[in-house]
Amino acid sequence: MTVSYNSDVSSVSSTNFLRLLLRWKGSIWKSVSSELMMWCFSYFLIALLYHKVLFPNDYYDSFNDVAFYCGKELHNYIPLTFMLAFFVSIIVERWRTTFTNMGWIESSALTVNAIIVSKCDEARLIRRNIIRYLVLAQILTFRDISIRVRRRFPNIDSIKKAGFLTDNEEELLEGIDLAYNKYWVPINWAISLSNQANSKGYVISAPGMVSLIQEIKTFRNGLATICNFDWCPIPIAYPQVVFFAVRIYFLFCLITRQYIRVPNKELEPVQMFIRPFITIIEFICIVGWMKVAEALLNPLGEDDDDFESNFLIDKNIFTGMRIVDQFDEAPPLFEDTFSDPGAMPIYSEESQKNYQNGALVGSVSNVTLAQFDENITMVPVAPRLSIGDINAHDRSSIRRRFKSGSSQNCSRANSFREHPKVLRQPSDGESNDAYELDYETVIKSVDDLVASSPTKPGKFFTSLTKVDENDEDIPATAKTSVVSRV
Repeated sequence: MTVSYNSDVSSVSSTNFLRLLLRWKGSIWKSVSSELMMWCFSYFLIALLYHKVLFPNDYYDSFNDVAFYCGKELHNYIPLTFMLAFFVSIIVERWRTTFTNMGWIESSALTVNAIIVSKCDEARLIRRNIIRYLVLAQILTFRDISIRVRRRFPNIDSIKKAGFLTDNEEELLEGIDLAYNKYWVPINWAISLSNQANSKGYVISAPGMVSLIQEIKTFRNGLATICNFDWCPIPIAYPQVVFFAVRIYFLFCLITRQYIRVPNKELEPVQMFIRPFITIIEFICIVGWMKVAEALLNPLGEDDDDFESNFLIDKNIFTGMRIVDQFDEAPPLFEDTFSDPGAMPIYSEESQKNYQNGALVGSVSNVTLAQFDENITMVPVAPRLSIGDINAHDRSSIRRRFKSGSSQNCSRANSFREHPKVLRQPSDGESNDAYELDYETVIKSVDDLVASSPTKPGKFFTSLTKVDENDEDIPATAKTSVVSRV
């Protein structure tokens, strides 16, 4: 089962690192210990050979040439970090999908209880057998993809002895002449029982029947997904390349860490032990990373961090049966504590000694820009201003133009509303008149604008004054003059 360490990191502290680091089961130390010992033994064996035999007898030149060649741009020859990162990302995604589709019975059992509503003994047996058939389908699937479940149920007779299969059902299962797997048979039995319950009037409604079949189908689809992952794993060449690259990389390190470019004196024994220290740290990090990917490659195996499939089967059968046996049971109704309008949350005294509950509030909810009863003056803004196209604080007047066209009788107010785009006339050699709107003298309150109707625009559109395009020397008053050409 995946090793749980959540309690060790329930709060941030400086000791969390040590709590995790000193764990053994499922830890990096347990994963890399055997290979690290082999590497260290090989390193010191080669070191003794080099420094005690080759170096004193002047046979070190050839060894140095090999070491120099192996160590030259070693990281460029083997892009280890990139290969491992991409490989682990793929493995983690498959691991997450496998866990999601393991098959938990609670949702199916609750749906069965909600849909098959009869209290008669036959309806009760239908509910129980539907749950048992779903778990039986899970067992038949896991037997072929999980070694732990295979050890528990080595044959069909062991499944029957465990109570998941009867003699009659075993005969029906074995009597199906099919060369392929028969995971679907118990699912088919569950659907047949659902149809029987529907035909006898035990199902609450036709939509309820659809929901029941959909829930059985969802349970089956989850089992099919993890079965497909087992059938088609990641192409074997990829893990082969990654695992081979890691081991070749550290095999080269055995030689390159012995290399002395200018052998002018004999290496001290203390230096022989100090030199591989950084390489050992690198070994623990990279090989530990690789071991994580190796463990996640098949999460239904027998590693410390693999899923407990047998526990899931036991939980499903007992929990599912208990749920369907609790059909139509609920406590009597009564007025609860929270019916009191003055009810307050209750905490244990210990939990509140050094802790204050953090309220869920917005990050700027405490910023006060206006009092509750303060009268805020609201003004209309031209469309281009409302979307932030032109900054009103940077210019004293903002002009919008539209092409007048041949018709002179069209309403200026309607033109203001209906033109989603601003049409500008060329300014060279043409009469380019527009209309100027002064907000200061026209808009006294928002109510004036709201009171004006589409057919009678009112004061907002009656104070348009004709201006010339070249008249750019209008006095700018940033506080009161906001001019718009429409």
